[in-house]
Amino acid sequence: MPRKERIYSIDLTFSEDIEKVLSKMRRDFKQYIDYVIVPHITLVYPFAPVFSLYQIYEQLEKVARRNKQFNVTLKGIRYFENENKVVYAAIQNRQAVKKLHTDIIKSLDGYIKEIDTDGEFNLDNYIPHVTIGSHIPDPVFKSIKKRFSKYKLHFEDKITYINLFAEDKGNWERTRVFELAL
Repeated sequence: MPRKERIYSIDLTFSEDIEKVLSKMRRDFKQYIDYVIVPHITLVYPFAPVFSLYQIYEQLEKVARRNKQFNVTLKGIRYFENENKVVYAAIQNRQAVKKLHTDIIKSLDGYIKEIDTDGEFNLDNYIPHVTIGSHIPDPVFKSIKKRFSKYKLHFEDKITYINLFAEDKGNWERTRVFELAL
């Protein structure tokens, strides 16, 4: 049954060059990703506004004004080996991302409702990463780990804004950008 309310995601995205490399890596896992969105670091997903999207905009503007732009380093391929079997690009310096995540979660408290997450917004469990593939079957997962064992992923990028994405029939479109302070 299709979802009646529109769902949203708050993410950090990368420069075009890095996005191209990550997108190319994801193509191999296309059958294991059931949505279309640029490679990103998820800050909050999935949620719906409790009252109005305008209130979300206001809160994200405030968060962006009080958080400075920062550098992030993607270094290496890692894995979540739980029931979802996830391959991801690891973030080496996570402090700034975690700080921003915490600020957003606290700022949106009462303005958003989680959808199908069982409290995943829990600040203690948040691990910033860039998903390359997820829900990968065991036999395929083993071969992927072997293939990526020699892959030397290393990129540095400047994060300059927060993105608000909205889901539309399985595709994600950027609806608003909030520039971080200089």
